[in-house]
Amino acid sequence: MKKSESLTNNFLIEVDYLTHRVQSINLTFSRTANKKLRERLIYENHDISERIREIKSIAYLLDTKKNESFSFSKLLLEKCKRSIEETKIGRKLFL
Repeated sequence: MKKSESLTNNFLIEVDYLTHRVQSINLTFSRTANKKLRERLIYENHDISERIREIKSIAYLLDTKKNESFSFSKLLLEKCKRSIEETKIGRKLFL
C-alpha cells in the first residue's frame, strides 16, 4: 500500500466518524431543551464541518495528482461532499 493510500484510508475513517458524530449531534439537539448543551452542540457541529472541509481540500489535492478513473482519493472526495451536504441539512435544525 502506498503512503498516499494509507493517508487517504485514515481520512476515510475520520470522515466516517465525523459523519456519525454529526448525526448524533443533530439527534441530541432535536431532543434537548438545555440551552448550554445546545450551544455546545452548535459549536461542535461547526468544528466538525470545518474539519470535513479541510479533509475535502486535501482529498482534492490528492485526486488532482492521479489520472485513474477510480481511486481512494476519489472515494474520499465523494464521501466528503456527501458529509458536507448532510451537515448542511442538519444546520437547519440550529436555526
